[in-house]
Amino acid sequence: MVLALCLLVTLPRLAFEVDDVIGVWLFDDGKGDTAKDSSGNGNDGKLIAKPTWVKNGKFGGSLEFTATKTHNVRVPLTYSDSLTVAMWASYKNLASNNIGLIHIQAGDLDNGNPDTKIVGMWVENSSLLWGRIIPAGAGKVNFAKNEKLKADIWYHIAMVIDPQTKKATQYVNAKAVGDVDYKGKLTKFDFANIGRQGRESWDGLLDEVIILKKLSRSTN
Repeated sequence: MVLALCLLVTLPRLAFEVDDVIGVWLFDDGKGDTAKDSSGNGNDGKLIAKPTWVKNGKFGGSLEFTATKTHNVRVPLTYSDSLTVAMWASYKNLASNNIGLIHIQAGDLDNGNPDTKIVGMWVENSSLLWGRIIPAGAGKVNFAKNEKLKADIWYHIAMVIDPQTKKATQYVNAKAVGDVDYKGKLTKFDFANIGRQGRESWDGLLDEVIILKKLSRSTN
């Protein structure tokens, strides 16, 4: 699986089991209003407001999002207190305050409510990567803004949430760029909006998205 290899290359000290994969969206479909889940788990995504299928992905095809159209891909998720989200991303414009990579939420129709952004990653209009998690009863836990991303460049962006260490870490091209400590467990979630956070969509391309229940430290 191309994406699995990409994840292991970009996060080389981490490994995962097949049973821990929630979904894999390669965005190679090329047409239609459904993004196929290549993991075999059946968590196909629904295209909201018609993001565009394009051929110029990081690997094969990809999806192009436009911030002014507030579209995304909505996928069902299996709840897990531990979570890893990873994707390839390239933005064209910083067309809003915070163009959104992903918004993992409690319900299907949240209308962009920030209180339901259980896990979120986005790039603000300063070009800095940002993110947030919401553990139950602990309020919003925000990442520091440490890493600037340039337009029209592909980046591998990931977040690893580890309930054993009570730490969440963001990565860009395999480099840890920020982490947060948190208390409690992640608030329950059921859906993810790929290419959106709150009411703000990504402006550019996304490819090879994977969501895992957990990662483990490699012994190699």
